[in-house]
Amino acid sequence: MPNVDDTDQLWSTALRSPRKRWKDDRDLIERFVQEVKSNPKSYPKRSKRVGILLQIVKEIRSVGYEKSENTASLAEWILHEQRQMKGRPKPSSAAKKTPIKIPMDLGKTLDSLRGSLGLGNRRVYPYSAVFRKLELFEFAKKRALLLHGTEDVSAYLERLVQKDQSGLKAPSGTLFDLIEGCEYIVNRKGFQVTKQFGVNACDLWVPDMSLAIEPISDFTPGAEGELFRLLTLSHHHFDAEHLVVVLPNEISTENYQCCRTLQHVVEDLTVLRINDFEAFVDEIALEALTPVDDIAD
Repeated sequence: MPNVDDTDQLWSTALRSPRKRWKDDRDLIERFVQEVKSNPKSYPKRSKRVGILLQIVKEIRSVGYEKSENTASLAEWILHEQRQMKGRPKPSSAAKKTPIKIPMDLGKTLDSLRGSLGLGNRRVYPYSAVFRKLELFEFAKKRALLLHGTEDVSAYLERLVQKDQSGLKAPSGTLFDLIEGCEYIVNRKGFQVTKQFGVNACDLWVPDMSLAIEPISDFTPGAEGELFRLLTLSHHHFDAEHLVVVLPNEISTENYQCCRTLQHVVEDLTVLRINDFEAFVDEIALEALTPVDDIAD
């Protein structure tokens, strides 16, 4: 007789019936959990095995039976164990019914089952780790219910990311992302940013750093004259000690180098990609926070 503990034997296709819908899996799991909870002699509450099972079920519920990666695999494990029980000699009385043995490595068993069921592994993050503020989590649930007819927050989050991704593909979206990124980086360093959006001035001004910032979503050869004029006027308008042009990371090398030629004709100008902006701000911040006497020494 084959060893029933052999994973390949346990979960071979021949021993499995076709998977049912997630609702059937949910009902099967809930019935088994109820059986576990109603039989404390067979399944003591303090048992680590019982604790492992209940924790897995708790995580499935929090994610949702339809979404959880463990729904199908846990239901398949229960079905297999029930089949195994039916194949064994029946006890003399119902009181002596042998309980299903919950393995200590139930999580690993489910991981193995997902592979045999043709399900890819998905890392599921608890929403408590995504939403650090409870009121935001509650708001997200209400929006998910309103827009998608469910409190499954993942549907709401996925839609938000899709909208954000779509918006950033437009030139205006790229520019907005650059402006917002520059502002957040400066704020993280403890400095306040003033938005200008004037015709003859850079979009962002950091008074305590004497820094004028001009984010540009794209730059092409031939645009040097217009940008030179803007930077020169901004230099006098703010009496800035530092000017910086911030370009997207995706800009071509040719266009990037073309824009950088302005550093030779505009005083105190630095041209860089957004990936290098934080390191630049760190240098300027250190200079702004250094006492004048220390610089003189």
